[in-house]
Amino acid sequence: MPKISLIIPAYNEEKRIRKTIKRAKSILFKLGIKDFEIIVVDDGSTDKTSEEAKKENVIVVGYKKNKGKGYAIKYGSKFASKDLITFLDADSEIDPKQMKILLDYMERYKADFVIGSKRHKLSKIEYYPLIRKILSISYNILVRLLFHFNVKDTQAGIKLIKAKALKKILPFMRVKRFAFDVELIAYAKKFNFKVVEAPIILKFSKKGIGRIKLKTILNIFFDTMAIAYRFYILQFYSSILKNVLIFLSIFLVSIFVYKNFFNPYIFPFAELKTIVILFFIIVLISVLGLPYEYFSKRFD
Repeated sequence: MPKISLIIPAYNEEKRIRKTIKRAKSILFKLGIKDFEIIVVDDGSTDKTSEEAKKENVIVVGYKKNKGKGYAIKYGSKFASKDLITFLDADSEIDPKQMKILLDYMERYKADFVIGSKRHKLSKIEYYPLIRKILSISYNILVRLLFHFNVKDTQAGIKLIKAKALKKILPFMRVKRFAFDVELIAYAKKFNFKVVEAPIILKFSKKGIGRIKLKTILNIFFDTMAIAYRFYILQFYSSILKNVLIFLSIFLVSIFVYKNFFNPYIFPFAELKTIVILFFIIVLISVLGLPYEYFSKRFD
């Protein structure tokens, strides 16, 4: 039987956070999952979200300043102790009972990531506003052009991930708010984790565009382009740097060997102490993978 950590990012959800938690607990019990934990991450709420969540006897963590869904999931994952991690929006339009489908797909396809997808051929979309559909399709085209994903829908609010895979990826992730799901899948692809899509049932309750405003759309676009920049530009130059360091290492070793076994007077500036120090610095930089991987893991 699977052991699941359910992370619920919440921002100013005092009116419905208890209902969300109760529904999640009920579904997990009905699925026969007894070993689970629910982690509510208070994403800098200004209301009583934390106080209300604590009434349901779940793990409640958080911080004072609102930082976005991506940061909340990353933060909440630090407290997850089970084999599988899933996250669910506090205002999700997707019923948690669909977790059974994701569990079935993970087992059937031996997947590391199972992504709920509106565009799966078996998905049932009862209502989805036209403007949201246009925005979703347009964004999906952009993402697939930039990252060459096989995934058709990155933004559905339900995912199931093996804890080991997620915790390997999260230290590298930079996006805190708008394009977290895209960066998550991009790194899953980079680390060769198996990602599969599962069908969902979606009934969108909000009319029109919902909470999304023009500023949000622009922020999603800029976050997505920033991910592409890090993946293609910074990593390209990081690769060049590593190749240069490897070349310099070979060059220094060659000088050392030549001075000691053939001609001790050649390259008078290259004393043993200098060569050793330079070689040590080069090896250190190579191992840490500067400038991209090292810094990406250490700065929020």
